[in-house]
Amino acid sequence: MIAKIMKATLGYLALEKGKGAGLWRKLANPSVDDWTTYLKRHGGFHSFGEDCYVLPETIFTDPVYTHIGNNVYIVGAWISGHDGSINMLNKAYGKKLDAVGPVVIKDDVFIGRGATILPGVTIGPRAIVGAGSVISKDVPPNSVVAGNPARIIRSLDEHVERIQQRTNGYPWRDLIAQRDGGFDPALEPELKRRRVEHFFGVA
Repeated sequence: MIAKIMKATLGYLALEKGKGAGLWRKLANPSVDDWTTYLKRHGGFHSFGEDCYVLPETIFTDPVYTHIGNNVYIVGAWISGHDGSINMLNKAYGKKLDAVGPVVIKDDVFIGRGATILPGVTIGPRAIVGAGSVISKDVPPNSVVAGNPARIIRSLDEHVERIQQRTNGYPWRDLIAQRDGGFDPALEPELKRRRVEHFFGVA
């Protein structure tokens, strides 16, 4: 009971007052929806669009230099607006250097887990960044990129067509056609049953 009250209090302070977000993230494991709401309200971003989902483990080193468009999903990436080596270089060379740049994530973008987005990069619109990718150059519109360094694998249109063909072959495609959005709790038990039977031969 005390833990539930503490989590609710931390959530209230973060969401409504913008305070204690680090503690809330660490102790209360906020939902993706709640964390995204916190970031949009209090994260200090240059701009933050609608219908976005950002997992709490995503790190933004410089939200003020970060633009996030609409329908953006970020599932645990590291996104930076500055070059962290500058302090070392300034001391080593007796210089006063600066190396910063905006990160612009346009509409309809998915960024996979463990991706690293470096300063001065624009992604999309309509792009997928694969898990673990290192993005040091712009990601063109309508593209799927992956790797270190990231390279274009295919266009997003081609990617969608491949997934559509795969979906058409699934024995549960009728349930997907009925689903409103990405998850329907009423359909989920039957969907899981059919998937398990298809994958492993048992229901």
